[in-house]
Amino acid sequence: MKIDLNLFVVFDAIYCEGNITKAASVLNLSQPAVSHSLGKLRTHFDDALFIRQGNEMRPTPVAKNVIDDVREALHQLQVCLVQSRQFEPLTSRKSFSLSLHGSLEPYYLPILQQSLSLESPSINLSSNKRVRRTELENKLASGDIDLAIDTLIPVSNNIMHTQLELDQLVVVARKNHPAMNPDLDLATYLKLDHVLVSSRSTGPSLEDFELSRIGLHRKISLRCQHALSACRVILNNDMLLTLPKTAAAMYSKMLDIDIHPMPVELPDIGVHLYWHVNVDKEPANKWLRNKMIIAATETKRPT
Repeated sequence: MKIDLNLFVVFDAIYCEGNITKAASVLNLSQPAVSHSLGKLRTHFDDALFIRQGNEMRPTPVAKNVIDDVREALHQLQVCLVQSRQFEPLTSRKSFSLSLHGSLEPYYLPILQQSLSLESPSINLSSNKRVRRTELENKLASGDIDLAIDTLIPVSNNIMHTQLELDQLVVVARKNHPAMNPDLDLATYLKLDHVLVSSRSTGPSLEDFELSRIGLHRKISLRCQHALSACRVILNNDMLLTLPKTAAAMYSKMLDIDIHPMPVELPDIGVHLYWHVNVDKEPANKWLRNKMIIAATETKRPT
């Protein structure tokens, strides 16, 4: 049976004031409105709840039995309403879920987690496998994920986004690669074997899509899920790897690889942060978005 929660506010006021007129004054309602609400409560509980004794309304045993639960429930609702407008990262135990491409994890997560550990030690962060673009809106709308990071993709008006960075593609190869002396030309780039990093099992990458638009095609000999794996693969052969420049720079500090310019001009890659319009003003989501933007800024600073 459905019941208007406002009736319990009236119930608490009558219990506290012991008088319908006083309760009406406290609630800024008319006396008939309070009496009408009390009538609905009496029907619901099948009990008088309050019995008039002189000028006072005395609670029945049933009213006395439920008042503590009613007040606790009203208190929890009040806390919920306050917390919906406020967010205290230092004490929050909230869990957040991100949809993040595997190749971006080592780029964003270390700085983000370092910041969270200092400012919000009890918050839990989960970086999930990249959500399919066709499922992105539903996942954000349902709350399965709080934020998503991906390249610029078409979305409806229900999905909001902001650009975290604009990156350019580069070629990664082992040191002393013979094709890099002095520079890599387009014909050689297209002829050599390539490693493709993708979370999908089929379909072209962004760079292959852009190459096809200008009538060019390269030879993909290996498809793998992680950029670090791809970088390690090319250490001992003449295969090439195409990556965003910032990611390539990070891996070049870890492995014996070199970075070279693309032999053909391709559009820069925009990396965007996505969230649902329903949480645009929600304090916790807004806070995490800001931390994500700061993390993206920090990754651009020279070390």
